[in-house]
Amino acid sequence: MADRPLPPLSTLQAFCAIAETGGFGRAAERLGLTQTAVSHQIAQLEGWMGGRLFDRGRHGARLSPLGLRLHPEIASALSSLESALHQAREASASPSLTIATTPEFSSQWLAPRLEAFCRRYPKIEVRTAVGYQRPDFSSVDLAIWLGHGGPDLVTEPLLLDEEFVVSAPALSSRLPSRGAIRAAPLLVYRGMRHTVLDWQRWYEQVTVRDDPNVEPLAGFDIARAVDEAPVFDSFEEMLRACSRGKGFALVRSSLVAEDIAAGRLVRCFVERQPAALNYAMLYPAGALEKSSVALFRKWLISETEHS
Repeated sequence: MADRPLPPLSTLQAFCAIAETGGFGRAAERLGLTQTAVSHQIAQLEGWMGGRLFDRGRHGARLSPLGLRLHPEIASALSSLESALHQAREASASPSLTIATTPEFSSQWLAPRLEAFCRRYPKIEVRTAVGYQRPDFSSVDLAIWLGHGGPDLVTEPLLLDEEFVVSAPALSSRLPSRGAIRAAPLLVYRGMRHTVLDWQRWYEQVTVRDDPNVEPLAGFDIARAVDEAPVFDSFEEMLRACSRGKGFALVRSSLVAEDIAAGRLVRCFVERQPAALNYAMLYPAGALEKSSVALFRKWLISETEHS
């Protein structure tokens, strides 16, 4: 092995963060550093390597040929080192982790997967705070929330959702070719993130679509239909009613993937729209110094990549 000292670990972490996020600014946000600090670290690493690691442009930073060769090996080495250090730390402590999220994300996405995390890290005591009130980070380590966390928090996007309408397969199979939205009630739930404006945004696609087979629904008022909709206590209850053929539900793709895969629900209209807000991880700068938070973040990213 050469006598020349290796570059600092922080420079390798900065290198991988830029490669994975595609930009110096996004990498700085992930690492809880300034963009200037990240630039200095990359300059230090490039000086040590004797070559350029990134091609910088208007659309971000892309790995140079040298960077492309190095990234898989460095990322793998850092991952192995991180796992070894965290496992050693967990062996000498009983860490805890408090996660905050909304009821619908908890029931539809997180809860079915959280058992796998607990089996993998049995010494971590996991607590969840479920509700619609903004998380209190004096008692919460990490939140999975809709939108950006603000300047005092690190925000890492998790999922890019589409919004569309679902129904029971039996209801979908008997929908008329015209005016199908009249065929059943619209369903909503208390505390819902969707509002009449979301339904209106979706419905505009039905009425403005350039299709000679689609005629305007004279007298149909989407706002009134939402106002008169059956209201359920939770998202879960609304979906169960929807799966029994009680009506239509406007949903996020990440929250109904399992139900669609299992055949309990189907997309009954072709119209869809990008979600106005998407789920992201929010946590205070420095939160990843706590090993349980760092492990959960890494696990969560892996789970979303395979969703």
